Amino acid sequence: MLTRALDLFYRAAGALAGVFLVAIAVVVTAQIVARLMGRIVPSADEFGGFCLAATSFLGLAYAFRDGSHIRVTLLVHHTKGWLRQGLTILALAIATAITSIFAWHTAKMALQSFTRNEVTAGLVPLPLWLPQLAMAVGVVLFALAVFEDLVRALLGRDPVFASGEHDPRGTENPAADTH
Repeated sequence: MLTRALDLFYRAAGALAGVFLVAIAVVVTAQIVARLMGRIVPSADEFGGFCLAATSFLGLAYAFRDGSHIRVTLLVHHTKGWLRQGLTILALAIATAITSIFAWHTAKMALQSFTRNEVTAGLVPLPLWLPQLAMAVGVVLFALAVFEDLVRALLGRDPVFASGEHDPRGTENPAADTH
């Protein structure tokens, strides 16, 4: 049940990442049209960068769950059983530690920007915590997704990300033979 609830958050963040990707196209198009008319869109580059950060970070958890992240699996794909399960657990434990630290500091940064009333340095002053919030939410969801797969692996179940991967040996799910 918790997996389904979290999956809704991951999908919503993935959809929001898509919205920000479209926003990048809108900002770039607006800037092109404005330049053709001898004008500029104030802070267009800055807003495009904020949208890029939002789409990148908000898409992390969704892409991880889908098995779309690039992973180096040369060693894991040549192992079976308990060794494969152990390597998966080790990788997920390290990833959980790294993403958790990153999530903590990113959320702390956004909160500090909010409490200090910091604004962006561009032509259009925007509260700095707004673009940082998208980063923080994305990294927190990513850390949750990695932690959830770690718990699944510790319980002897296949990580969710593995369902989207292809094993070079031809099996659809490389984690399927971990038991």
